[in-house]
Amino acid sequence: MEYKYELVQADNHFPLKIIVHSSNEPAYIPRHWHDSIEISYVLSGKIDNIYIDGASYSSKEGDIVLINSNAIHSFSVAKGKGREAITVLIPSGFIRENVNGSNPILFDCISIFETNEQKLQHFAELRDLLNTLFVAYLNRHNDPLAHIHLTSLSYKLVYLLLMHFKMDHESIRGFNSDKYLERLTLITDYIKKNYDQSLSLDSIAQVFGLSPEYLSRFFVKHVGMTLFQYINAIRLERSFRVLMNTDHSIIQIALEHGFPNEKSFARVFKRVYQATPHQYRKENKRYSGARSQ
Repeated sequence: MEYKYELVQADNHFPLKIIVHSSNEPAYIPRHWHDSIEISYVLSGKIDNIYIDGASYSSKEGDIVLINSNAIHSFSVAKGKGREAITVLIPSGFIRENVNGSNPILFDCISIFETNEQKLQHFAELRDLLNTLFVAYLNRHNDPLAHIHLTSLSYKLVYLLLMHFKMDHESIRGFNSDKYLERLTLITDYIKKNYDQSLSLDSIAQVFGLSPEYLSRFFVKHVGMTLFQYINAIRLERSFRVLMNTDHSIIQIALEHGFPNEKSFARVFKRVYQATPHQYRKENKRYSGARSQ
């Protein structure tokens, strides 16, 4: 069975992506996977079914369900009044950038069946933080320092997860991966580590001992986009942060993030943001006034 890969882009100016769900209508999100860590937190009402790698859960108000990187998952909710929930997506790269070592990082963070007193206290702390994050996100347009507040809460969230919910290596060993998902993870990890280099279908196929034709079909089938589209998406994600948080020139950013030239960078950027990098930076960049003083 095929499950589509989802490319998760963090929100502008802070490391996470937050989605607020408040519809009373029934909804179904089919099985998919991504390399971000996903937290589902119910503020009111319930989520009827959360499927994660063969297990099913029903979550109600106050429940926290963390879905690990690359886990196949889906959601379904029936029609109901007063339902509100948030989804917090943490790009795995954000965690890797702040943690030493190359070992996989997985979390045991599902509050539904938890009975351990100490773990319940940790969940209470996590719940308080998610509530604070939710309020800060809703008020972000009214707070000139919202990006600082949200970024600090993002780091605190990752800190709590690593301190209290990180699985040890023995537990991680018990996790079995689908062989195709395993191969795809190796390929996408390779691209993320080498996106700033000159990458081609042929060169990546050679690294993994595959024919270019097979790799091309395999990638489109399991990711839903071509290999080159994925490479450009990763380059765009990384270059966007530099564009908005530094004064580096457009050509410097383009070349340092794997684009062959400024024109190529501008074309990919405009396709997503409906503006050139220069136009977007001029209209949206924070601290522009302070840095020019």
